[in-house]
Amino acid sequence: PSYPVRGKAQISITGKLPDGKPAAGAEVALAAVDQALLELMPNTSWNLLEAMLQRRSWGVSTSTAQMEIVGRRHYGRKAVPAGGGGGKGQTRELLDTLLLWNPTVVLDANGQAVVTVPLNDALTTFRIVAVADAGTGLFGTGQTSIQATQDLQIISGLPPLVREDDQFRAQITLRNTTQKAMKVEATPRATLLTLEAQTVDIPAGEARELAWNVTAPAQLGRTRAEAILWEIEAKDTLGGARDALKARQRIIPAVPLTVQQATLVQIDGPFTLDVAPPADALPGRGGLKMSLQPKLAEGLPGVRDWFANYPFACLEQKTSKSVGLRDAKMWQGVLAQLPSYLDSDGLANYFPPRDGEANRGSDILTSYLLAATHEAAALDPAFAMADNVRAPMESGLIAFVEGRIQREFWSPRKDLDVRKLAALEALSRYGKARGAMVGSITIAPNQWPTSAVIDWLQILKRVQDVPQRQQRLDEANNVLKARL
Repeated sequence: PSYPVRGKAQISITGKLPDGKPAAGAEVALAAVDQALLELMPNTSWNLLEAMLQRRSWGVSTSTAQMEIVGRRHYGRKAVPAGGGGGKGQTRELLDTLLLWNPTVVLDANGQAVVTVPLNDALTTFRIVAVADAGTGLFGTGQTSIQATQDLQIISGLPPLVREDDQFRAQITLRNTTQKAMKVEATPRATLLTLEAQTVDIPAGEARELAWNVTAPAQLGRTRAEAILWEIEAKDTLGGARDALKARQRIIPAVPLTVQQATLVQIDGPFTLDVAPPADALPGRGGLKMSLQPKLAEGLPGVRDWFANYPFACLEQKTSKSVGLRDAKMWQGVLAQLPSYLDSDGLANYFPPRDGEANRGSDILTSYLLAATHEAAALDPAFAMADNVRAPMESGLIAFVEGRIQREFWSPRKDLDVRKLAALEALSRYGKARGAMVGSITIAPNQWPTSAVIDWLQILKRVQDVPQRQQRLDEANNVLKARL
């Protein structure tokens, strides 16, 4: 079946048991993926039966030195492209290759369910895959394909990368998918470019190419964005069909700037340094960049830029980004969402848990949140956590240290004591740690990683009623000194 772009496809799912009866109450995980993505890398994970009943592979029990003579060669399929290309059609603006992921579609009493899949702007084929399970012994997989199409289509032929002052043909293909001829007017708009509209006749079921001779604007290659933004609109003057495409074209300098001379010096009086551009330097390009900072470790503009452009967004990453940038406004946004990340035990998840999920909050993440924001609050009170937000997290860590709740995560070695030390250290910052809690930990500083030894020292300094406190404090100090 075919659908228009940004339309909605109604997907019907039917599940039956081996005896033909409806699979009432079975759960289905549904994914809708762009076929272009699967052409680049097929996904075999949903072929459950094939994974369980694999064909036995060939085995070779002899050896030869011929490969030392022949050399490394590719003995796979011949005349097959190595990859790339991928898609069957250029997208309009919304490029998401995953349309929908719903891990818990519950079938009704008739073993059926209907799911709405919202399409994006891609003119392509989408694979719809459903993986069902009923109980512990029954499973199944089903799939189908749908297409997104429209009467008039623009397919971009713009080169993805140009250099400043490059002369190139900005080319597009206009496709008529109907049974009637079209007279199409195409109007392009692009950053710092003036382009005239063009008209072309397209017979039924055919395509025509249009192109504009373009010189890449030099000034765009020196901006931070480094991009030419295109917006192309095409309209059939006879029938009214239309399409519009947004595209981003990267533009870089033809001759990139390079550092010719750099000096790092401590200023304690007048300082003179002779500088001159190279003899073959381009006029009007380059320059002199100078910065002053009170200490060698302060400023760090590169680190700040890296943090500011950090794209990932789990709870730990958002917290680290706001604290690292000392962005109190960003932190207040994280703080407002924090309760939605906590499980019923009060421990934080990296992503908000879904309804009905088991308690999988992380004691490590919770300890980090309490410790990192405590340090940040010493520099800026805006990073302090309110008591009502912090209380469930403290309760969760106390229960974890005392053994009333458990969290089992994979680790290359046993780390329960190390995790409990991190939790106690975080609790000690707020006066919530007690000496009796140490009884659940095997005290062996020589066997701990250095981070755990430091946590142990901080606990001993803050918690006064730890048994044999002074003796353990001396022991931990000696262990730490021995590792320097």
